Amino acid sequence: MQLNPKKEKRDIRLVFLIFCALFSLFAWRHYPSLSSYVLMGLVVILLPLIAFLPIVLRPVFKLWLKVAHAVGWINTQIILTVVYILIFIPFGPLIRLFRKDPMRREIEAEKDTYWEPYEQGGLKDRKRYERQF
Repeated sequence: MQLNPKKEKRDIRLVFLIFCALFSLFAWRHYPSLSSYVLMGLVVILLPLIAFLPIVLRPVFKLWLKVAHAVGWINTQIILTVVYILIFIPFGPLIRLFRKDPMRREIEAEKDTYWEPYEQGGLKDRKRYERQF
């Protein structure tokens, strides 16, 4: 994955500024504790790096991208599986139980085609074309 150096610096700055904001919020919520002091120290170290040398944080940024990609893939698989199990699996038997055919695949006896006429009211009114929105 090749990134434009300017965009990569921007992305590194953005990600680490978000981390600094989260660390500051966590430190503020848990003040006074050892973890709050450690996080504020980390923020004090990160802010000058973000401002002047963001490329130094590139290895950590690449690691973060890999972790985020893995977490996103896992979440996607879990969410899609849950949606499939909760929605699509019960929907099939319910449709068969009520003998519904939403695609209307059976041809009716009086028709020899699947064609259904489409009619929309007011198509012949010329004023309709003057006000399209």
